[in-house]
Order: sequence, then C-alpha cells, then structure tokens
Amino acid sequence: MIGAGPSGLAASKVLASRNIPFDCFEAGSGLGGLWRYGNDNGMSGVYASLHANISKESMSFSSLAMPETYPVFPHHSMVLAYLEDYAASFGLHRHIAFDTRVTSVRPLDDGAWEVVCRRRGDAAEETQRYTEVVVANGHHWDPRLPAPAVPGANEFEGTAIHSHDYRAPDPYAGRRVLVIGMGNSACEIAAEISRTAARTFLSARDAAHVFPKMLLGRPADHLVWGPLSALPWFLKDPALRLLLRLTRGAPALYGLPEPVRGVLASHPSTSDELLVQLARGAITSKPGVSSFGRDTAAFTDGSREPVDAVVYATGYKISFPFLEPSVFAAPDGRTELYLRTVPPRIPGLYFMGLAQPSGAAFPLLEPQAEWIAELIEGAVALPSPADMTRAIAREWRRHRKTYVSTYRHGIEIDFRTYRRALRRERRAGRRRAHGAAPVLPAVSGPAPAADAM
Repeated sequence: MIGAGPSGLAASKVLASRNIPFDCFEAGSGLGGLWRYGNDNGMSGVYASLHANISKESMSFSSLAMPETYPVFPHHSMVLAYLEDYAASFGLHRHIAFDTRVTSVRPLDDGAWEVVCRRRGDAAEETQRYTEVVVANGHHWDPRLPAPAVPGANEFEGTAIHSHDYRAPDPYAGRRVLVIGMGNSACEIAAEISRTAARTFLSARDAAHVFPKMLLGRPADHLVWGPLSALPWFLKDPALRLLLRLTRGAPALYGLPEPVRGVLASHPSTSDELLVQLARGAITSKPGVSSFGRDTAAFTDGSREPVDAVVYATGYKISFPFLEPSVFAAPDGRTELYLRTVPPRIPGLYFMGLAQPSGAAFPLLEPQAEWIAELIEGAVALPSPADMTRAIAREWRRHRKTYVSTYRHGIEIDFRTYRRALRRERRAGRRRAHGAAPVLPAVSGPAPAADAM
C-alpha cells in the first residue's frame, strides 16, 4: 500500500478486516495525506483556514461517522483528527511504516512486484517483493501550472506561487493580487486574500457555476446529492440551474459571466464568501490572462491591470514518481483504468481514490477497497483484458458527452453512478469466478433510468 491518506487508510482498514497481510508505506511522519497541515511529506496543499466544502454527514466513511459535535463543514484539523480516530478504531497504525518513501515499483517476470523504499535519514534503499501493489498516493499534490506558460510570465517581477504553497493571506495585505482559476481553491483563496489586499482579481478562462455551501437552509450536498440525485440527467441539470438562480441570483449580479455549460458538466465550485466579496467589489472578475508585463497582467478582453502577486490555482497533475511511464501513466489527466481501479493488462496493480466524484469521495473508498480485497482473495474475477479495454473506451465516450474536456475533469465521475457500478461489478465478478459471463458496468454519468446501473 502506497500512501496513508484517506484512500490508503480505507484500503488498509478493509485489508486488515479480512486478515490479508499487507504493508503500508507513508512518506510523511503522520497519516492523513493532504489533510495534514504542513505535512512533512511535502504533498499537502492545505492552507490555514481551509474547511471542508462537503458536509460532515456526506463526507464520512460508511463505517465511522464524523462526531456529532463537529460543525457542518469541519476545519481541516477536525478532518485530520477524524482520520486519526479512524486509524485508531481499526488498529491501522501497526500496519503503517511512516517516514518511508516508495522510490520504485517494478513488475517482475514471474508476475510479482519489486518495491524499493527509503526511510528518511537512511542512505540505503530497501527492496521487497509483493504479489500485489495498491497505489493510494493521491492526486492533489503535484502542482500543475499553465503549459505553455503565459507569455511574459518570466518577465513578471512580482511574486508568483501555486495555490499548493499558499498558507495564509498575510503576505498579500495591501497588494494587488491576481488569482488564476475558478475551482474551489481559487474561489476560497481569492475571497480570503480580498479582505486585506488593495485589489483582488479572479481570472478564469471559462465561466463556472458557483454553489453556495448552504441551499434553502441545508448543506448544498444534502439537496444536490439527496432529493435531486435520483432525477435523470436531463432533468437534474435544469433543476439545479433553477435552484441556483432562485437562491443565488444571476451571475451578472456579482460581475461574473453566465456559464455556457450545464451545472453538472464540470466539477462544482463551492464558496459563500466569494459571492459576497464580488458583490462588495473586493474582488473583480476577469477573463483569461493573455500575457504578463513586469508589473501588469493583460486579459483576453483587452484590459490590463497592475498586479503585484499571482496565485496560480490551476490544479494538479496526476503523477506516480515510483512507476515508469511505460508501466502506467496518466497523460492529459486521463487514466486507462477499469472502474478507475484496474489497469487491464497489468495484473496485481490497483489504484485507490484516483477519481474526482461530483459528491463526497470518502464514502466511495471502502466499497472500492472491498472490491480490490475480493480480487486479491480470488472471490471475484475480472473480465478479460480485451473486455476491460473495450469497457474503458465506452466509458470515455460517455465521459466526453457528460463533462467538459479539460485536464481537471479527466477523472471526474458521478458519485451515485460509480457506487452502483461498483456494486454491479462485485456481483458480476462473483458470477465470473463461478464461470458465468455477466454484462460490464458503466460509470461515467447517470443512466437513462434510475435502475439501469
């Protein structure tokens, strides 16, 4: 097991409960992955004020609820405490080798895997042999900057960082700040900086729908992924558009352009304070950046603004530094994985949490881990590599019709659809293990009918 963040912990819990022997390697000195503020593995981009944008009820693992004493949207320190409690409740610490970085994972000719690790402070590496490898190193740790770079970026004399390195607004007080992006981090960081900055600009190439965290007095995810989730896609999208218009008003009220795509075509951006700061004029919405000068930024609408600092909230690359690209890689953010888990022609290699659900991620992790555990035990069987490859191709065709074609959305999935697909695959896998040949599930977007998945 590579990584002791939420995905690695969920997989560890399931493997431990089934008495499947395993080792979990974590590069940091503590568990929690991105939820550990200042994680000494260098992979956490959590900033000081960050709170979850999914409610505690929706965010919890299926086997352990978050404490009732938690606020609706817990602070990152509370999420970490919850993960620590999760690990303690299921006795996971004894399985985790902390301060141990996996440097190489290589398939061997006999079907086994060679795993090379280095403990912090040790010059020598350690090589071990395993029958299976579960990759749970996360996908929010390797900063992705615009490529190619914005013209003039090298001549810009102000400060420029990726949001991964942002921690607090203090360095931006009294400055003119440009935040590039329109995801959750961009919206929240821009709102926070704008409280004390001289001016704050939020630049996005494409207009996005911004959800408030609360809708009709309830957490937005309770409505969106609760009562509305059973609606077919062609009804859910206009219903959400109407709900946003009634509760938030038109984007133009905040100086935002009207999004041309449907609400569900991209990952939701959630922020309450952004809308308030836009309405107050503390943030100015701008289109994409066309070029930089020494102390200015020019935009695609022909406007130019003086800028002292830039925060690139432009997302993350999907990276596996311990795997050779010839073994597995994710070019352009696209992963060739059956049900986002299994590479069709690489036996014994599995990926945990390599998906970006439209709802909460934690509740999907244990079911995914249960499937992996059943595959390891031999209780279920996979389709043939050719069938899995065809299923992946069909899935990508559906994906392109459902979501925008950007790097960020390469691993986007619908929460309910993926959960149903996992259930179907586990049933199908049991039948395959006993000689039957069931139909392959689909995972991208909702099916035409509620029971089609």
